[in-house]
Amino acid sequence: MKFFERQSKQSDYEFLFTLKKSAEYDAINAVFGWDEQVQRDIHESEWKEAQPTIIEISGVSSGSYLFQEHSGYFYFGRFFLLSEYHGLGIGSQILEKLVIEADVRQKPIKLCYLQGNRVASLYDRFGFKQVSEDKNFVYMLRENKRL
Repeated sequence: MKFFERQSKQSDYEFLFTLKKSAEYDAINAVFGWDEQVQRDIHESEWKEAQPTIIEISGVSSGSYLFQEHSGYFYFGRFFLLSEYHGLGIGSQILEKLVIEADVRQKPIKLCYLQGNRVASLYDRFGFKQVSEDKNFVYMLRENKRL
């Protein structure tokens, strides 16, 4: 499926919260219990830290992700797609692009996701390996491939 990526802007703020809620409500509720105000506070803090990339399909905001460069690695997170776009290869296309960038730049990629999220098989296909977990999160690493 064809999509377009752009940097988020202030007008995306509420969409991004709604997207996160639609993508993670069940997992957050199961692990922590959903508290709307706590989740809004976390969203605001994450927004102030870094704004994610918006994924648009046919001109409509449909998802997001964050790819941050740190001194010795990249961090991948806030990866959400509206449910009607799951299973169409969008996640694979995005990850393929990002792992190539990481390999070219010779840096590993770190990520974590909530226990109970079904995204592990996607990350496995792109060479991510689980390095640890706790009762709330699974932590993964993809070492860069030497080009």
